[in-house]
Amino acid sequence: MMDFEFALKPPADLALTFKAASAYQALGRAALPTDPLPAHKGEQSRYRRAIRVGKAVALVEIADAGTIEAPVARTKLLAVNGAISEAALYQKIAWMLDPAFDPAPFYALAAADPVLHTTVESLRGLRMLRFTSVFEALIVTIIEQQIALKAAQKAEIWLAQAYGDCIEYEGEGYYVYPTPEQFSGLTDETLAPLKITFVRVRRMLEIARREADGELQLEKLPAQGADTMYAALMALSGVGHWTAAWAMIRSLGHFLYVGGADVALRAAVNHYYHGTKGRIEIPAMDAVFRRYGEYDGLAGFYTLLRWAFDKTAFEAR
Repeated sequence: MMDFEFALKPPADLALTFKAASAYQALGRAALPTDPLPAHKGEQSRYRRAIRVGKAVALVEIADAGTIEAPVARTKLLAVNGAISEAALYQKIAWMLDPAFDPAPFYALAAADPVLHTTVESLRGLRMLRFTSVFEALIVTIIEQQIALKAAQKAEIWLAQAYGDCIEYEGEGYYVYPTPEQFSGLTDETLAPLKITFVRVRRMLEIARREADGELQLEKLPAQGADTMYAALMALSGVGHWTAAWAMIRSLGHFLYVGGADVALRAAVNHYYHGTKGRIEIPAMDAVFRRYGEYDGLAGFYTLLRWAFDKTAFEAR
């Protein structure tokens, strides 16, 4: 049995984390208890995601087995379509969960700022579930350039279902994105259903081919540090700061400030910090996040997730 248990640094709200993951990972599935006191029925919040482990695809379930103040993630291997080692699977899941992430210093900083404190308290215990592949994180972020999130995630799901791999469990299919080798065999025409510009499609194809040929070696970048990874991503055609920042947030868990290219963040800051509609001017937003120093990116991430949850609640009325 390849089941593991991870103690996380508090506070960590896994139910909230699983729910939030849909904002930056289209393929994972959360199962959240509907009862206000789920422990009374023995229910747990759970999250399932198919991941690549070597040449195999594994379906992993993460369950909330602790509390917000004593958080524990219990993981279970539900299905696998090839041979994998216990050590390799453990490494992949540990990377996704990032047990070493400590939110306490950021929360202490937020406590002194009324607006950020309100944001953090509304999302207390929120964590990032990292992508297990830099290539996947980069391709997904390129798809999301200058496009509505719902349309982008529809395209991402299509890409995985059309050209990725699938593993079935209890009658349901769970998909992973195509590998660089699979992706590099595609064309402008086959990727037309993504409904993004051909320029972006060609840039993704170029990245896939260079990665498949061993030229880029994207998966080695996290071990080389954030600065080296950022420089390598910025050197790619079609990758600017916003794309590099989001690819690093998703795959490395390194929270760079995404900047003024993120129009949703500009709208969120205008709303929460100034109580007005529309998008704040970029220099004014930069000034807001500059005061958070090394936590500017994490403050931006929390602000965006608060905006996403508030918009969802409003649209559901």
